[in-house]
Amino acid sequence: MDPLTVSYRRRQGWTVVEVTGELDIATADALRGYLDGIVAAYAPVGVVLDLSRLQFCDASGLRVLVGAHRAVLRRHGRLRLVCPDGMISLVLRITALATLIPVHATLAEALTPGPDEDPPVTRTDGHGPAGVVEAGRAG
Repeated sequence: MDPLTVSYRRRQGWTVVEVTGELDIATADALRGYLDGIVAAYAPVGVVLDLSRLQFCDASGLRVLVGAHRAVLRRHGRLRLVCPDGMISLVLRITALATLIPVHATLAEALTPGPDEDPPVTRTDGHGPAGVVEAGRAG
């Protein structure tokens, strides 16, 4: 079992959060806390969750994705997922999360504005999210 690791970087006005490893009941709270820090630091926010290296996601992980979507919407932002075809993509489609949160096959696709869309407007004070740390599983 691979531990959950989370990191972020800024690209083209978006905050790109890369999630790798396994997102399950043991790691969901760590990701939730990480994303809360991102959303609080960059408001309004444009967040891309890059799940292309996520190996497993259970129902508690899906709840984190829904919670992140709601938190971003409350701040008048946008959330997008990067998830190439595979098991995680299938889970997003079966649970209809792919109809709630836009899912893109590549990061480049997720960063491309739609025809009637401007890039996200975010804070530019140079400060990152307070309290954001690498998430990991003990064990």
